[in-house]
Amino acid sequence: MLTPRQQQILTLIVQLYGELEEPIGSKTLLKESPLDVSSATVRNEMKILEDQGYLVKAHTSSGRIPSFEGYHLYVNHLISDKQPTNLLEQDSEAFNSLFRERLSDPIQLAQMAANILVELTGYAAVVLNRTGEKHYIKEFRLVYLNDYSVIATLLTDQGHVESQLFNLNYQIPKDAINQVSELINSELNELSLEAASQKLKLTIPMLTQRIVGYQLNFSSLIDKTSHTLQSQRYYVVGKNNLLDLVDQTSGPNLKELFNLLDGSPKMLQLLESRQDGVEVLFDQEILNNQLNRLSLVTGTYKANELSITVGLLGPTTMPFDRIIAIVEKMIDELSRI
Repeated sequence: MLTPRQQQILTLIVQLYGELEEPIGSKTLLKESPLDVSSATVRNEMKILEDQGYLVKAHTSSGRIPSFEGYHLYVNHLISDKQPTNLLEQDSEAFNSLFRERLSDPIQLAQMAANILVELTGYAAVVLNRTGEKHYIKEFRLVYLNDYSVIATLLTDQGHVESQLFNLNYQIPKDAINQVSELINSELNELSLEAASQKLKLTIPMLTQRIVGYQLNFSSLIDKTSHTLQSQRYYVVGKNNLLDLVDQTSGPNLKELFNLLDGSPKMLQLLESRQDGVEVLFDQEILNNQLNRLSLVTGTYKANELSITVGLLGPTTMPFDRIIAIVEKMIDELSRI
């Protein structure tokens, strides 16, 4: 538990680091903030924050920068603070124009909100809508190409078709492939995609072994289908803005970052798992690294029968007090439409 002064110092360091983008020392902290204490007191409090894991000492200077834990404590404090926050005039005007639209399509409104976020911040924004509907398998078929190759085709109850080429490790004749196809189709018929995925991974390989002598796993087709269906509900804007924000020498790999934004399973999983309200994720939760270069601020809300998440991806030096206020206002208004 931090004392009020330690919380204040952590808040100031996060904010100043975002503005100056350089490690914050005691002299800078006293010069750029309203703190009315001695330099020795500040250094002592910073040492305590460092010992507790909220600050990290920079290698090139005596200053400190926020750690992963420090950022989380700071943003959680902002989110839990229920004091009303006044938006900047430019932010308020931009969103007021959106809220006046009162369109009947909540997905279109969410995408318009994402466009406004990009215009206001210069970052990248994503939208994912969740309907809660389940997809069920209507038909599964294997098409024989040769003794070492088949095409697996899946048809859902809502008419979605997905196919995938599978190269087999062992020679399997056409009649055996037909038997496997009939077996899998009977086992998966009318199952949800989630249930079918588990069955294809666990029980069906053992059943195919009885026919061809080998375990065959076609579960990647289900994964591909699920990803495609999720991607149809996914929207991204401002992706190229990240080229100006990411340090290519010390930041995340750009190819990895762009794959994430293009609707990779990782991004869809992140957005699918968001809870109602505002949440903030950092690098090691997004790209599994410790660089503290990226953050993802998400706002999740209900609109009609949909659960919609709007996310803003930018640097960890973003002004979180402003960004969180914008996102809170946005989801509050959009949930009423």
